[in-house]
Amino acid sequence: MGIDFLSSEMQPFFGAAALLAALIALEIIALLFGGSLLGLGSEADVDIDVDLDLDADLDVDLPAGVELDLDGPVAGDEMDVAQTAGGMSGIWVWLGLGQIPVIMWFGALLAGFSGAGVLIQYGAQAVLGAPLAPLWASLLALPLAVLFAREVGSLIARFMPKSESSAVSIRRLGSRPGVITQGTAREGSPAEARVRDVHGNLHYIRVVPAAGGTNIPQGTHVIILRDRDGTFRAYPTE
Repeated sequence: MGIDFLSSEMQPFFGAAALLAALIALEIIALLFGGSLLGLGSEADVDIDVDLDLDADLDVDLPAGVELDLDGPVAGDEMDVAQTAGGMSGIWVWLGLGQIPVIMWFGALLAGFSGAGVLIQYGAQAVLGAPLAPLWASLLALPLAVLFAREVGSLIARFMPKSESSAVSIRRLGSRPGVITQGTAREGSPAEARVRDVHGNLHYIRVVPAAGGTNIPQGTHVIILRDRDGTFRAYPTE
């Protein structure tokens, strides 16, 4: 007896597939209107070094206790690009986040979860004579989905223009132009920003507004500032 695709045992995986299809549909609609959920529309391609002088040029109301590090590069201050994205943890780097937009990685996770779940349930049906309970099947599918998203993210990053890993000064990345690609940056609620470093490589980092009480919506072009604690802040240029 085969598996009923609409059965409760299959619902988590077809639900993930439906969510993935919805994301793809929304991306197509956004592209038709000149936008992009993936941040593929507008590009901060200006290849310049920005020499910021807060006291002279920018009137930024910084939150209490925030001290920006706008010094030039120093010897020994280079690190792998994966570690420059706003102080990402080791697990964040291992997952491949920061190489591609978060929503793209999430789409790969949904695809991996859906595919792994269906295969697990078919395997259980063949071996045990019945599919697994949804919870157990989901627990088995989730780590496979994470591995799938990690590998797909690494593969996509290789083909994305200028997105390959390279050594780059964290302070030089902290004075580059960028664009908010996902979400709205608020104090305490970071958004995703795309930044091109001095080598031409793309980075996806998490940023909060440089000015207290400011909201920076998706699509806004910004200058990336860096706190001395490694936090990235965005100052809108529009």
